[in-house]
Amino acid sequence: MRAASVAAVAVVALVLAGCGGSSAPPRHRIHLTAFEKAGRALFILECGTCHTLADAGTGGIVGPDLDSPPRHASQVRKTIANGFGQMPPVQLTARKVAAIAAYVAAATK
Repeated sequence: MRAASVAAVAVVALVLAGCGGSSAPPRHRIHLTAFEKAGRALFILECGTCHTLADAGTGGIVGPDLDSPPRHASQVRKTIANGFGQMPPVQLTARKVAAIAAYVAAATK
């Protein structure tokens, strides 16, 4: 009986943890503009499977953890457009790239 209870708790914990996926809720809240909020949604969709960013609730392990050091929007735009290291250039509209970059800069202040 006790083993069944422990197993049930373990299953609930795994479900609540989300296994590091991009659907996990943000760990802390920051004030974002509407443009940055759009960037957050795009970041989760386009970048979250590879990159960890606490505010976005993403836990990617392929790319670097973006929580520190702070990122500047111009740096993020350049990296998305040109790629860096193992990351290939990403084909997104300039507006989407700008939104993601604005969000990452705001989330890493």
